[in-house]
Amino acid sequence: MNILIVDDSKTILKTLKHSIESKLDITVYTATSMKECADLILKHKGKFTLALLDYNLPDAPNGEIVTFIKKFNIPSILLTGSILDKNNDVFKNTNLIDYIIKDGSNAIDYSVSVIRRFILNEEIEILVVDDSKTFAAKMQGLCIKYNLKAIVNYSAKDALQTIKERPNIKLILVDYMMPEMNGLEFTKELRKSYKKDEVAIIALSGTSEKEIVASFLKYGANDFLYKDFSDEEFFGRVNNNLEVIELFQDTQDKAKKDYLTGLFNRNYLFNAGEEIYQRAKSRKELLAVVLIDINKFKVINDSFGHDVGDAAIQEISKILLQYINTDSLIARLGADEYCILFKNRPYAEIHQTFQEIQEIVQKTKFKLLHTELNLSVSVGVNITYENNLQEMIEGAAEALIKAKEQNKIIINS
Repeated sequence: MNILIVDDSKTILKTLKHSIESKLDITVYTATSMKECADLILKHKGKFTLALLDYNLPDAPNGEIVTFIKKFNIPSILLTGSILDKNNDVFKNTNLIDYIIKDGSNAIDYSVSVIRRFILNEEIEILVVDDSKTFAAKMQGLCIKYNLKAIVNYSAKDALQTIKERPNIKLILVDYMMPEMNGLEFTKELRKSYKKDEVAIIALSGTSEKEIVASFLKYGANDFLYKDFSDEEFFGRVNNNLEVIELFQDTQDKAKKDYLTGLFNRNYLFNAGEEIYQRAKSRKELLAVVLIDINKFKVINDSFGHDVGDAAIQEISKILLQYINTDSLIARLGADEYCILFKNRPYAEIHQTFQEIQEIVQKTKFKLLHTELNLSVSVGVNITYENNLQEMIEGAAEALIKAKEQNKIIINS
């Protein structure tokens, strides 16, 4: 992923390049004139994710660089030393997504945040709900401009079905006045299944009645926009609501994820795992509780230090994430011990899967900080339903002890 910055100030170029590359881990190319910019675009065949462009360049003093970049379909952010008239022709360029006044460190931080948002938007779906095809198309176009995936429904009832089928939708833009079901009714119905921190709703209306705004907020809308909004206001509201949703999700992830490995933690295993256990047992589905630990882990810690031990734990975690089905719950139970709830897999597949994982670990030369080590793991499995998840884990622990003694996978059945 490449970012292009064009500015005749070498100080600004250097500062922006450092901030973007260090905070976002992407490659930045710089130019000080439109000619240098053209050379870079030719060299890279126009393949830039985003461009930051100075309004006043020695060979393009009035924003001509933005029109030039438009030819290559590169989304752009305008950098300017002063506030520009909104009627300036530069704002007619459809590839321009934002403009930033260069007023010091705040401008640098804001530039990084806009770039970060633009990149993250690529994975986000937004649902546009409006019976006006013209206005729906306008909002869809704005979403695409900001690198968002926009899905359009022309009725609220269709939208309720869409949200069930597409779990990646994080934001809904819904009109107030629609036939059959209006935006208020839609919002009320949606909030029966989705909380405000799961899916954000921005309500829209062409009327300026304050009661409508109050009603939307009462029924669970996160925000409100009048339909005469500017592109800048649209982007600002969408951006703010997406960031709030991400903040909630990040907080929830930290509460249920292990800090070292990114796997689920012990608390989440017992909370979510008990539900998985009860559901599988009531439906008479296959469920395996698998315990894995690293052989001679204490020796690794004592001989090479806890940092190397932590690195070993992380490497085994990566292998588990890579080779175990995504519908399985993988957790770090404690220290070097992992617990996997393996659903709807027959005995033979369970044995084959974890035998392959053992072989992958044994064949890998792990580079752990300053040390190269060979690692191995033991596997104990329990597929016998007990009275609860805790008892199933205890059964898997007994199998793990036997697995270490006999140097093979043990499955209690």
